[in-house]
Amino acid sequence: MAVESTAVFLVQRIGPYHHARLEAFAGGRPGAVHAIEFRVADAVYAWEPVGDEGHYSRYKSASRRELCDLLDTINPDAVVCTGYFDPEIHQAMLWAIGRKKALVVCSDSTREDEIRRWSKEAFKRRVVSVFGAALVSGSRAEQYMESLGIERKRQFRGWDVVDNDFFAERTDQVRSEGRLASRALPVAGPYFLCVSRFVAKKNLGFLIKAYESYLTRSAAAGWPLLICGSGPLEQEIMKLISASGLGERIKLCGFLQYQDLPLYFGFAGAVILPSLSDQWGLVVNEAMAAAVPVLVSSQCGCSPDLVRNGENGYIFGPRNPEELAGRMADIQGMDDARRVAMGRRSREIVSDYSPRAFAEGLERAIGCAGAGRTIRASWIARAVLTRMAMRPIPQP
Repeated sequence: MAVESTAVFLVQRIGPYHHARLEAFAGGRPGAVHAIEFRVADAVYAWEPVGDEGHYSRYKSASRRELCDLLDTINPDAVVCTGYFDPEIHQAMLWAIGRKKALVVCSDSTREDEIRRWSKEAFKRRVVSVFGAALVSGSRAEQYMESLGIERKRQFRGWDVVDNDFFAERTDQVRSEGRLASRALPVAGPYFLCVSRFVAKKNLGFLIKAYESYLTRSAAAGWPLLICGSGPLEQEIMKLISASGLGERIKLCGFLQYQDLPLYFGFAGAVILPSLSDQWGLVVNEAMAAAVPVLVSSQCGCSPDLVRNGENGYIFGPRNPEELAGRMADIQGMDDARRVAMGRRSREIVSDYSPRAFAEGLERAIGCAGAGRTIRASWIARAVLTRMAMRPIPQP
């Protein structure tokens, strides 16, 4: 994207992840990057508000009309959409089509993250066909975008990244403070750590079952398990822990704010993500930037790109608790030097997944979408978008 051109980034709500990415993209482009939050009150994650100051301009939209008015006022050269599902996104796509603006989609969806029905996929292809380029997370997302009609040459990587420097520097700091910092934790390290929403697809009941099996192998020498997060299944998870009789070994730590995560990463022996379905799994990026070994479900979109079996962690099947129990025992059984080396390898691998990678990938995607390309929007695609844009907006 040329310095004098402008881009609008559409997102439900700006949290720490989006803020770090946009700061990287906006660096050196004063006044060229804008973000519109279109559903600020609908917060899946209880993040503390991100400050308004930054290198990009930030706006809030409460209606379709207000969204279009903001787009008219900014009049960007490119519209960047986080996904392709929300009615507000479809409204912005119609705006861009009518004004011949470059359109880019950011996506980490994979074929495996939910049941795919041919009728819905055909409908979806009509929507996705309008985008000139895609910014994707990794190999599985690339494959899925290609199945929806965006060729590999119009796809660029860099979507699912975190602020690696933040997690590396803060975690190294708490480790250097040692016991003084660890006093704020519910248990002494090392421990297994899971940071997750309490929803069905995160598979926390499976994790508890695998942990029980792991303890039968490790007995008194077993590490504690810390589960951090919140969500609708919290009471159910508490009951499972109570029924297991492991309330002294499994600790629920509540939802962690962004700035609190490095403390928990700092003394973890390994981070576990056991999801039955996950488009990517950003907590894996965070843990790796913090130089922690990772145990990741094969159903997480990040697993083929971020996890090297035996180098920085292991991939396991999310329906086989004995397999995960074995991998937990493997990690615990290593000497400290081996675990530290695995953590260092994590940090090396994830260095390619940084806000700078996002900025470079998005710049290339916008260039591809706007390089003399006329938006291909058939009357059918326009009709589909118009219908989708008029759907009721979900209430918080």
